[in-house]
Amino acid sequence: MKWKRLIISAAAAAALISAPAAAADDADSLRIARYEQRLEQRLNNWKRLIPNLMSLQYAGGIGTVSAGVGWDYGPSDNWETHVLVGYLPRKYHHDEYWTFTVRENYLPWRLGFLGGKYRIAPLCVSLSVNSILHSDFWTSEPDRYPSGYYGFSSRIRFHLGIGQRFTYNIPLERRYLGRQISVYYEISTCDLYVRQKMLNGSIPLRDIIILGAGIIYTI
Repeated sequence: MKWKRLIISAAAAAALISAPAAAADDADSLRIARYEQRLEQRLNNWKRLIPNLMSLQYAGGIGTVSAGVGWDYGPSDNWETHVLVGYLPRKYHHDEYWTFTVRENYLPWRLGFLGGKYRIAPLCVSLSVNSILHSDFWTSEPDRYPSGYYGFSSRIRFHLGIGQRFTYNIPLERRYLGRQISVYYEISTCDLYVRQKMLNGSIPLRDIIILGAGIIYTI
């Protein structure tokens, strides 16, 4: 019986000695796991900054042609932010100029057909802020005009539009750089046109409506 008690005592002593080491190993493993989790979260946050949309638009009140990049997000990717640079050649104005636009799109729902190969967004709502990058246009009223003569900025325009979008989902075996190609149209107006319509009701509605069309490539 004595030798059994010796074995039990030795085992208990070994357990007491190894317990702190095991606890230390568990603590180290937990710290490493938390570090890797934080690192993965940080990398994912940086990945979200990479644009996954490329767009090209014709007309629409932000230049004869405009191009840019964007991001989609939300539970069903139904929100989009686009940043575009537009160009208006000299033949449409006494001088050529460039524009800069930030646009927010909202697509409430999409309808798929033909097995999900195609989708249509029956409604797309957009709100854009556009700036004309030319010295002929100003943000603050120049001193040569009486105070409050215009009461608005000729450089900054706010656009509100609605439209529709048709999307082709590229099959997996045919994908090279992207997964979707979409075409869309948009009917919009801007704050200046609405103001002119309110001041002069005889202005035809067609004169304050802007039509644009474009293509979006989703990576």
